[in-house]
Amino acid sequence: MSIPYLVRKKVNVNGGERKIRWYAVQKKLQERGGKTEEDVARLVAERSGFREGEVQGIMTEVASVVEKFLQEGYSVNLKGLGTFQVALTSPGADRPEDVMPGTVKVSRVYFIADRWLTRRIKKMKFIRIPLSRYFPKSMLSQEVIQAEEEQGDLSAE
Repeated sequence: MSIPYLVRKKVNVNGGERKIRWYAVQKKLQERGGKTEEDVARLVAERSGFREGEVQGIMTEVASVVEKFLQEGYSVNLKGLGTFQVALTSPGADRPEDVMPGTVKVSRVYFIADRWLTRRIKKMKFIRIPLSRYFPKSMLSQEVIQAEEEQGDLSAE
């Protein structure tokens, strides 16, 4: 499997100098939302022998239990996936006793991917989506156009 990417122009301001640079950016394979819990449940069911509805029920309960543990102040580690945590914030106070429960808020709930998951994903290969699909031909060199035509990359997705 390869992760598809596009090439985009960005302005890089480094040391006060504005410089236009080109960067790889991830191409989302969907318009909005990505894969859903139904997609995950379907694939887990295919791989495990459980029925899809059973997997969806378990996933719903896992989400509920993760929420419960986070509300109790625990972080939640799911081996092979990662850790869910809560970050708190409050206004600054002059004395410790002035930091009262009513002033404390959750600033964010965040996820840190399991290091092995991160390592596996970082080893993924990449494939550039043909430039001719999103740049006018006038911007491309003749070599790029020819190479993409030879590879059959000029057809629409």
